[in-house]
Amino acid sequence: MFKTAHFASSFSVMLPASLLWLLSPFNNLSGRRYVFAFSTSQKSALRDVNRDFAMWIKMLIFAPKTMANDCTDIDIVLRQINQRLRKLEKSDSEKTEEIGRLNRVINQKDVEIHNLKTELAVAKERIKELEEAADDTSSTPGKPEKNSSNSSIPPSQESIASREQRRTKSLRKPSGKPSGGQPGHKGHTLQTVAEPDVIVKHEPVYCKCCGRLLIDIPCQKIRKTQIVDIKVVVETCEEQYYEKVCECGCVNNCEAPNCRIKYGDNLRALVTYLNVVQCIPFKRIAELISDLSGQNISEGTVQNILKENSGKADSAYEEIRKRLETASVVGADETGAAVGKHLHWNWIFQNDQLTYVFQSESRGQKAIDSKFPKGLPYSTLVTDRHQSYFKMNVKDHQVCLAHLLRNAEYLNELDSNQDWSRRFIQLIEHSINLRREGNITSRKIKVLKTKMKNLLGESLTHLDNEFEKFKRGILKVKDYLFTFLSNPSVPYDNNASERGVRKIKIKQKVSGCFRTDGGADDFAKLHSIAETAMKNGNSKFNAILAVVQQ
Repeated sequence: MFKTAHFASSFSVMLPASLLWLLSPFNNLSGRRYVFAFSTSQKSALRDVNRDFAMWIKMLIFAPKTMANDCTDIDIVLRQINQRLRKLEKSDSEKTEEIGRLNRVINQKDVEIHNLKTELAVAKERIKELEEAADDTSSTPGKPEKNSSNSSIPPSQESIASREQRRTKSLRKPSGKPSGGQPGHKGHTLQTVAEPDVIVKHEPVYCKCCGRLLIDIPCQKIRKTQIVDIKVVVETCEEQYYEKVCECGCVNNCEAPNCRIKYGDNLRALVTYLNVVQCIPFKRIAELISDLSGQNISEGTVQNILKENSGKADSAYEEIRKRLETASVVGADETGAAVGKHLHWNWIFQNDQLTYVFQSESRGQKAIDSKFPKGLPYSTLVTDRHQSYFKMNVKDHQVCLAHLLRNAEYLNELDSNQDWSRRFIQLIEHSINLRREGNITSRKIKVLKTKMKNLLGESLTHLDNEFEKFKRGILKVKDYLFTFLSNPSVPYDNNASERGVRKIKIKQKVSGCFRTDGGADDFAKLHSIAETAMKNGNSKFNAILAVVQQ
């Protein structure tokens, strides 16, 4: 049955008088005028309905009386009309849903295309950087394979054969000392305490010989053993807040948190420590907390705890950066890290007291300027030969000699009949020995520089192209090879920075990638604070706990 209604529409149709006349016996519509509004598909159906009714009326007038008697039930006709209208409405709804689904598919494809274009741009930039790098770590067919001992390839990316070769071959010279801890080494042996927390007495009760009871016989202590153990205790503390009304009428109350229940500082610090320091993923942290304490903590809660603690660490993190700006010696390095589906870069700037780590989409000067826009004007910067470091405003540079020794070792393996690379290694090792022995004079430094100048001035055209390529790279940084001889606080390698970013690679190996930029930033910030605390003789856990308690 049709229902009367008034709708805001640009199309309205009057039902024919014949239809109203036919409807009047059943619906008492006689004498009234009704306006109906329909959709586009319904408009077309209504035209068909009018045509059908016209034909039906003609059949009633002109057809035999027996045929008219067969069509006296108007309900059948109306039901047919309603069924046809419902089919049209269903068809329109299905088409609308299909259009919406196709639009969603198109939007999804647009996002995927954008992501692929971004990844392609990052890949092209990375390829360009690798091609331009002087210490390209790729191996050439017919030449010795590059590994961690003769190039900048990390041990984790070595082949099995190279790994075994490295285990039996080293650039280090035998020291003649026995293996293990050396005299004077502090070690990690357990130490007894003067006042233990608990004392448990073990006294014999019966005689081993005759079985007599020994309770009343005095005993004599013959030995003591202290046991260091850890006990996991779950404690629920209820904090109650009150108010007091002063005689002056002022209502005084303590500021209370706007929550019914929450995790305590110790648990929050432990969660942060496990993720940042021990690199344990969210899921395994939740399992560990549940197994030890019986508290069912979700992965989302772990993430929220890290995010909250990262926000509390902002001031300490910024303080580390400011102190580095005035430091006399700073080491720097960078390493790739996946954030979602994209390759980002984790940068480290550090010295013996400070560690500052941050992540960026860029591996160029843009990333450095975002944190150190004025450079490090008071610092001697110790780095590898990545060109972005040499664009910084610094007091001086020191190139990592460990990198150069590995690169030169590859040249030895490439051509064992030449001695140019061996003389280069000998010259670098001689400078390091002078530093270790403390036997440094201005004259010796001058002699070293002269010998290096003469060595780099030799023609290497008769050797493999790798020799000339290596020499060109050294010529670009020749003024920064022996800076460490003039400044005792400057190291001759960048191993400290490389160790600092190793934690990032461990995190990547365990978790695969950082899910978001925010997660990568949180890890870098909290890692910086933990490492800085360790360098200053403090506990990493206590440093994180101090952040949580702010």
